[in-house]
Amino acid sequence: MRDVSETSFAPNGASAQPVDAAAPSVLLDHFADLVDTRTGIIGRVVGSEREPAGSHVFHFWAADDAWTLDVGHIVVAFSEEAAVIGVVDEPRRYSDLQTFLDDYFDRHAEPELGAEQATLRPEILVFTVNVLASKHLRDDVDSHRPVLSGPVWFATPAAIDYALDRDHFDGVPVAALLHTNGNFARDDHGEIVRDAHARPVFQRSPIWLDSHYLLGPEAGHANWTGQSGLATKTSHALFLISAVFQGLQKEGETVAALMFNVKGPDLLFLDKPVHPEPDMAAAYATEDARGLTEQDLAAYTALELAPEPFKNFRIFAPFKPGQVPEHHGSQAVYLDRERTAGALNTARDNQIAAAGIVYPILWQLDALLWQPHKVFERDDLDDKLFGFVFELRESGISSLRQFETRLEEIDGYFAANPSATEWRGHHKFTIQKAKNRLNGLPQKFGGLLSRSVVEYGALPRVEDQFEDQEIRVVDIAGCNTNVQDVLVSSVINRIWKLAEKDELGVDKVIIFVDELNKYAPSGGEGGLRDTLVDIAARGRHLNVVLFGAQQFRSKVDDEILGNCGTSLYGRVGDEELTNSAYRSLSDTVKAELLGLRKGRLLVRHAHFRAPLFGQFPHPPTIPGIKGHRIFNQQAAPGRPNGHVSDGLFRLLQEQMGNNAPKQSEVRTACHGIPGEPMADFLVVMVNKIQVERANPRFDAWRFAQSGIRNLRARDYQ
Repeated sequence: MRDVSETSFAPNGASAQPVDAAAPSVLLDHFADLVDTRTGIIGRVVGSEREPAGSHVFHFWAADDAWTLDVGHIVVAFSEEAAVIGVVDEPRRYSDLQTFLDDYFDRHAEPELGAEQATLRPEILVFTVNVLASKHLRDDVDSHRPVLSGPVWFATPAAIDYALDRDHFDGVPVAALLHTNGNFARDDHGEIVRDAHARPVFQRSPIWLDSHYLLGPEAGHANWTGQSGLATKTSHALFLISAVFQGLQKEGETVAALMFNVKGPDLLFLDKPVHPEPDMAAAYATEDARGLTEQDLAAYTALELAPEPFKNFRIFAPFKPGQVPEHHGSQAVYLDRERTAGALNTARDNQIAAAGIVYPILWQLDALLWQPHKVFERDDLDDKLFGFVFELRESGISSLRQFETRLEEIDGYFAANPSATEWRGHHKFTIQKAKNRLNGLPQKFGGLLSRSVVEYGALPRVEDQFEDQEIRVVDIAGCNTNVQDVLVSSVINRIWKLAEKDELGVDKVIIFVDELNKYAPSGGEGGLRDTLVDIAARGRHLNVVLFGAQQFRSKVDDEILGNCGTSLYGRVGDEELTNSAYRSLSDTVKAELLGLRKGRLLVRHAHFRAPLFGQFPHPPTIPGIKGHRIFNQQAAPGRPNGHVSDGLFRLLQEQMGNNAPKQSEVRTACHGIPGEPMADFLVVMVNKIQVERANPRFDAWRFAQSGIRNLRARDYQ
């Protein structure tokens, strides 16, 4: 690159400048923190009759040696009294050829088309730049004047922060992506930084989001679009939630997240680190769980984030079909007395891996009676059937067993009155229809519905108030469509009601919904669609924000997208890009989206005047499928997948925090105890901790040691 000191320049039409306009050298000195003068000038602004420089777009031709300059980089030029910062968009090469035939005729007589010509035809590479921001000499002036014909430089991190409007953030800056520019990073002595292969390292800067425009109250919501398996939507959502947690914690704000797991074990091991603990290194290596690369770690450092898993993590899941606990002769099921591991419809079903993490969801009949449109077919739910359902709700029928008792009373009434055709105004055919439909519900909603009254005891419930830094996952991956629909609708509606009553328990709650087009389709209608639209419109004022993801943005309700303050795009198919939902993106950006690689996204945010590309490192938690193989499945001979005491240690950490015993101490205490007795004891331990959670005098480790001594007194030979 040429050094700026070797180049002289002046703006066009010097005589037309205002009398008080700053000289170029003065501007360069004043905005020195925005301009990478060490790299030097990389091109020169150019305007033409057909393509003049404007307030939002300008063009420049690139220097012959500016080989690192490319689409997405951020550059700086000057107007009369301001530095103009923009993002490089479309590149085009120009020559003096009028048509392609001119070049053909020039070379037609040559014996070899690949031979070097004695005289090369001059070409220039011209880039289009979309303006991100202008910084005037005066802080009280908002400049929109087009750039002058003059030099162009790479932007510094300070310029990029200014272009992202970080100085005017109302909330906490949240690191969303890492932008890589075309200039090289330098150390404190001005020397170019090099990697382990002695290659120059490019300058990288965080792309910050304003928490007030991501989580409210100014604006809210984030949306991810991209092809399944290629766009890394869920991976980046996890990364961004981790960044939000860490950013808000530094400012003393509380936050929690609710997510729905819809694919295999994707979100079931968010408490497991991507880097193995020493005793798990062999198991990680066996499953090729490589952890974070040096580049990932450097990215976390640049983003000012710690690559740590989620510590306050819970999974909620219904039972597997046919494994709902029912006790003959009992009108109630007491879930806090049940050993549910292995019976719940979740891939995290190993008792050791599930202890203190996985909790049941089980409904009794009245939960379904309050949403009959989800329970009965459209043709079945006529006014007569709805009236009988209303009768059941108002009379306090809570369970199928109670409904069966009521049916016995009704049958007795008709037996005593053979000529009667109605009971309390309900025709006996309507009652028979209700009987048939309700008795089929345990199969239709297999694993979710109990025939009895359900008592949770001290167990946490999916609709409870949240704790700070809690991430709560509802696992619906293995459920049938009926269960998925009612669970997602019910849980979101209940959390929304907590928000309306100001009873969330934290300052902000993030609700992440994958396959958003399924629950809020464009042109659709229904209970969950209406709730999601309401959250998108009012949620930021009630401290609930929607993070949604889908393959096809064009298939999502317009009201939700219209209220979305942050949009992220991974790889998108050409059939989707032709939709009007992408009309604001340039042709070059659309072409980039067609082949975007994993880990790279395009982001639009309320503070940005133009979208930006950026990368993100791997999430701080182990991928779900690898976590399942390492921690959940039965270990192969010679390959550990966790110690029998790991579940107990996790419970002690959750209850005691920094006062918990060391993991080595817990493992020593439990050494030699088989898995089955320890699994039974963990059920007791979970329930005891839930009962004593608010008791400051309860010593969980002392209680555990007493239980361990009782286990040791048994003969396991």
